[in-house]
Amino acid sequence: MERKEASETSGTFLAYRYGYGLELPVASVKATADKHMQVCQDAGPTKCQVMGSNANAYSEDDVRANLSLRAEPEWLKTFVAGMQKDIETAKGRLASSNTSVEDLTRSILDTDARLKAQTTLRTRLEGLLETRDAKLPDLLALERELARVQAEIESATANLKALRARVSMSVVDISYSSQRQAVTRGAFSPVGDALKDFMRTLSEGLSGVIYFVAAILPWLLLVIIPGLFLLRWFWRRRKTSKS
Repeated sequence: MERKEASETSGTFLAYRYGYGLELPVASVKATADKHMQVCQDAGPTKCQVMGSNANAYSEDDVRANLSLRAEPEWLKTFVAGMQKDIETAKGRLASSNTSVEDLTRSILDTDARLKAQTTLRTRLEGLLETRDAKLPDLLALERELARVQAEIESATANLKALRARVSMSVVDISYSSQRQAVTRGAFSPVGDALKDFMRTLSEGLSGVIYFVAAILPWLLLVIIPGLFLLRWFWRRRKTSKS
């Protein structure tokens, strides 16, 4: 952050982006993310701006949250110090920290030069429009060109403002995740699921047997058993006749 301020005074414009990964007890994940977002909002838009936030509970042991901020460098120092204290209080840890830098010097200087050139051109066009002896076609052409130049000035002004805002305020991305536990209730969930599947499969198989017996029983009583007795009687009678 100190390098950023020095770079601006030396004519170099750098945009910084910071990333932090926090691992916290599951009960502290969302509470800590909400606290940091509130700290940013209380600081006001000139010091900190909330760009985005979300929280998801994938299970009772897996809770995650994300917070994206734009912060003024000096205020960010205080915020990071407070964040580290929050981590210690929650008995968590800073799992990751990274910094990336984008050099916007050329973009800012080019945009600023283009803006000055268009502003100078606008002044000249306005002077030509004030010429009383100009012909009507020339006046119309000058007005169209002046409108085009004015649009270019407004676009360059907006771009330059956005670029300078990226230099004056750093982007901060914070991810919050629950700490992994050696043994959790979720670790036994596959066993419970297997038992549930076993009972469901057993009941489905038993119901299939019952349906099969119900379907075959009328045939067994009315056709198959009498047919077997009739076949046995016929076989004995034939055997007796041969004897």
